[in-house]
Amino acid sequence: MSNKCRECARCAHTCGASASVQAVRLHEKDNTATVLQSLQALSTVRIGCVWNGAVEEVPLAEDVDFGHKIAVRAIKTAEAVIKYGEIIGTASQEIAPGAHVHVHNVASRRGRGDKASEAKRNGRNSRAKARILHEESVLQEPLIDLTKATFKGYLREDGRAGTRNVVGILSCVACANDVVMRLADRKSAAFTHQQGCSQTKPDVDRITEVLYNLAANPNLGAVLLVSLGCESVPSEALFERIRALGKPCAMLVVQKEGGMKGAVKRGRKLLRALEKKIADCKRTELPISLLQVGLKCGSSDTTQGLSANVVCGSLTEALVAAGATVVMGETTEFMGAEHIAAAHAANTDVARQIVDRVLDMEKRAMSVGVDMRGGQPTRGNIAGGLTTIEEKSLGALAKAGSAVFREVTDYGMPPKVQGLVMMDAPGREPEMLTGLAAAGCNLIVFTTGRGAPQGFPFVPVVKVTGNSRTADVLKEHIDVYAGAVTDGSQTLAQAAGELVRHVRKAAGGRKTKAEKCGYNNSMNIYVTGPVV
Repeated sequence: MSNKCRECARCAHTCGASASVQAVRLHEKDNTATVLQSLQALSTVRIGCVWNGAVEEVPLAEDVDFGHKIAVRAIKTAEAVIKYGEIIGTASQEIAPGAHVHVHNVASRRGRGDKASEAKRNGRNSRAKARILHEESVLQEPLIDLTKATFKGYLREDGRAGTRNVVGILSCVACANDVVMRLADRKSAAFTHQQGCSQTKPDVDRITEVLYNLAANPNLGAVLLVSLGCESVPSEALFERIRALGKPCAMLVVQKEGGMKGAVKRGRKLLRALEKKIADCKRTELPISLLQVGLKCGSSDTTQGLSANVVCGSLTEALVAAGATVVMGETTEFMGAEHIAAAHAANTDVARQIVDRVLDMEKRAMSVGVDMRGGQPTRGNIAGGLTTIEEKSLGALAKAGSAVFREVTDYGMPPKVQGLVMMDAPGREPEMLTGLAAAGCNLIVFTTGRGAPQGFPFVPVVKVTGNSRTADVLKEHIDVYAGAVTDGSQTLAQAAGELVRHVRKAAGGRKTKAEKCGYNNSMNIYVTGPVV
């Protein structure tokens, strides 16, 4: 996707995606178009081009579902399949004009462990590294001006801001989860996971560091650490580090309390004491620059690259321009778009780190020796019209808008700079949301196509969709509908403004849908080694 194409995404819904067209091309180079409604065979499809406003008609060769792609011209076997002006795969057979373009006739070129030897012969990884074309990136003028915006939050002694003020009950190990869940009440937040013991030292070190960083999150006014008593995580040393943070804290060891009943009884006393210590904390008006927003997308479909992620990108631009920090992870979903992210890096070092992290993640996928499709993109992604990881990544990167990547951090590690940051992390929700919270994010914006319901125990998650069916059927989980920009009934600026309003209200204490329904507890910590 060229710079011009990324800029044109801002006006995509005023120069081609009007009510008079049934499909859109997002770049003049595209040999595919995305249909905006389910269409039947033998009809004629009007296709608008976002790039130049041109409209053309193509006979439809077969039934095609909403959000899926059709060929706008004949595509030969082994020819590149193009969307967003970028290659999203290779035609595995001849594709006629108006034919459905999807997994049955397109092969991904990335993450193909089943073709690892071929990729190595072709020097694909070397070429990817060579495509680091660092530019002097300039942040576009944001559609929304947040430079003077504020929100009501809890100012902490370290200068950071909390959007919530609860006691975090943190489990040191999976074996303590049952006690943690029995202790949670409306003034506390329970964090459980499946790690903490019988793991190699690198993973134990990572788990320990992530737990410490979770305890340090400004949304936690106090911390209750729950240990079984014999786990690999050095719980006592971890507790001393947490105590040094200066916030109220206590430790509960299940084995010392005689088991479940004793631990729960003792834990409730400790919890009540901690809750009292933070009860007098009050919200104050704080600058928007104290927000640290995590970005996540899940249960993705084609609508995200057309609407929800584009709207989120406008939010990112506005937050960064106002001095806030935005953390974007999901390294797998940079794959096929890493050269674009690298071109929008602050310097060559950051650009190279972005590409290297993506290639390392790809190598891990390829080491299994199979096509990773079905895992990335997932079965649900594919049903929603996403054919390859390249296509998914190009749409996912829209969440960054035109903002400049200032830093690359390890999983669950707090940024050292202000601005847009890439966190090296997997895409799966339980691990990714934990990573964002451990990085210090006090609010998360989560875009979804088909409807991912997950929130996080102590970080508000604002859920955004561009899929009208999801917004209607899963209204219990969706905070913001951004799909009106697709048919032109809402401008991008209007949609971005609505998202900004929801973010500020959530930061100021209004409960998100995930908080209201309590869908917050399926979390985990990302590890890479074996259970031993």
